[in-house]
Amino acid sequence: MLQSWLQANPHDGTAWFYNGHLLFMKKRISEAVDSFRTSLRLQPDNPDLYADLGAALILDLRLREAEALLREALRRYPDNSKVAINLAKLMVQEARYDEAESQYRSVISSNPDLVEATANLSAMLIDLHRPGEACEILQGFLKKQPENSSALSLLALALDRAGKLNEALSVAQRSIELMPPKRLDMTLASYASLVGRLGRLELREHALELMKNAIPMTLPDKSPARWVEADANALKRFSYLFPYYGVNDRDLLKVHRALAVNIAARRPAKPQAQPSVSKRLRIGFISYNFGNHPIGHLLSVFFEAHGHEQTELFLYSLKKIAHNDGGYGARIRKTADHFRDCHQKTDKELEELIRADGLHILIDLDGYLYGGRPEVLSTRPACIQIHWLQSLAGMPAPFIDYTIVDKVIVPTGERHQGNGPLIRLADAFQCGEKFELSQTLPSRESQLLPREGFVYCAFGNWLKIDQEVFSCWMEILKNVPDSVLWLSDGPSQEAATGLRKIAEAYGVDPKRLIIARRAEPKMAHIQRHQLADLFLDTFTFSAATTATDALSAGLPVLTKIGATAQSRLSESLIRATGITELIVPNKEEYVKTAIRLARNPEELERRRKAQTRAIESAALFDAKRMVRQFELIYAAVWGLYVQGKKPQHIDLDF
Repeated sequence: MLQSWLQANPHDGTAWFYNGHLLFMKKRISEAVDSFRTSLRLQPDNPDLYADLGAALILDLRLREAEALLREALRRYPDNSKVAINLAKLMVQEARYDEAESQYRSVISSNPDLVEATANLSAMLIDLHRPGEACEILQGFLKKQPENSSALSLLALALDRAGKLNEALSVAQRSIELMPPKRLDMTLASYASLVGRLGRLELREHALELMKNAIPMTLPDKSPARWVEADANALKRFSYLFPYYGVNDRDLLKVHRALAVNIAARRPAKPQAQPSVSKRLRIGFISYNFGNHPIGHLLSVFFEAHGHEQTELFLYSLKKIAHNDGGYGARIRKTADHFRDCHQKTDKELEELIRADGLHILIDLDGYLYGGRPEVLSTRPACIQIHWLQSLAGMPAPFIDYTIVDKVIVPTGERHQGNGPLIRLADAFQCGEKFELSQTLPSRESQLLPREGFVYCAFGNWLKIDQEVFSCWMEILKNVPDSVLWLSDGPSQEAATGLRKIAEAYGVDPKRLIIARRAEPKMAHIQRHQLADLFLDTFTFSAATTATDALSAGLPVLTKIGATAQSRLSESLIRATGITELIVPNKEEYVKTAIRLARNPEELERRRKAQTRAIESAALFDAKRMVRQFELIYAAVWGLYVQGKKPQHIDLDF
């Protein structure tokens, strides 16, 4: 109706103003800019139009124009706090943090009850690693408005970043009590994250219920056009959290699609000239984690196995590699024909660099994980763009052509849940590194383990521990009296104490939960696996790097078949060793098998020896084999591209 009115009344400045707001809400930013500009031309004395056009230009990344308009709006209307806040946001976007802080503090001084200015300043300080100052500001505000849920939510985040996790959880709970979340927002994300990391098993079901109830409100199936209204920052957190809570793949993929639509609306694709092909395809990999991180651990051996006859390798590092990163950064750097240190580059600079390199294929390794740059990918700086390693059910997006997975993680019957085109590897989705294991082991005492008894190992992120798997572990311990459960280090001593109290409620001596100290370098961590007898996998989000580490050290891994992509990671890895007897169908068999192996040391020793022998020829530890599969991928996707064909599912039968 509004469009018809505008066609009939093209000089109605107010109608152009409302049209701009509608387009803005739909994240059609460039169109909103044009509409606001038309309205301003027709109503040049309206200060609100300078402000609204400036706000739209910020999102359209036309920051110089935006700043000029916002300053003009302030000149005309000096007390407009909304304009002053938008100007501060622009300064943050340009990393002019001192100016932004001064601007925010000026607004707060004039409007001490204005939560938006307080919240934005606090959020900036948190991002600048100044959470203590953010806590002070927010606590001062909450003395006047103790039930402001926005301020409480941010205080929870600030306390979290300051390492005060239990306080953070209490504040997050208070915020949720005051205003139960109806949508997938940052308050709910913070609450779910803290509950998981602190091992508060009694609260996990509540957090999961809140998330499940919020999904249809945020991402309604019948109104996908509304998905663009969702909070993109919150969705990024949920894309990370959902697998830890066992949310089904279909809903996880909805979050990915909503994020993609949101990002693509703000960062549209730009034309890309097709580079010529001489002897080699130019292949790029982009990641924040080319260092001492699970991705860096996995990829060092993969990149080292790359030949350079068919491909020219470009690596784009989004984080400065530390000197004390265990040597992984240096190993990865040496493998590249061109290593690009991009940690200080803006999105625009990074996009221009990738375009100038003339890539045929760019492979993203981060997805929506912290440090990733999907906004750059959205502009399509490379001809073909592929995702690998993070979003393992698929990463459906207008700027992602394929996701690399495998046939265990995404079975054939689950390829059409909105996954996007998939490339399924013949073996596991990742490869591991073979290590030369020392015959000299650390003492059990040095690892806080008892001198005698069976050691169950369950290294991994505490977010993966839920009530279901923990109850299975307690049943196992009760049936194997001389056993202990060896867990990775948790977020705090208080969290460890809490988990031990839960064990005691199950009738298990809390001392039987052994918390491992952090081990550096990586080889020390691999070596100590030999002190354990059996690795127990988690259920909702199974082990990936930790399972690979265990298998490489000859430690058998027990897993059960999962219902989601992320719950099948260990199954995929174990199958790639060829020794599959410890993949069981359900939790009952999981418990029985764990107990049986502890009571039958001869059987366990046979399995350990069989696994050790299998590692020598296992596909899981054959980096050259994986590289050959990737070379087939490069050729296949480039062939489809030059023929003008759309991306399609590809299965490798290697």
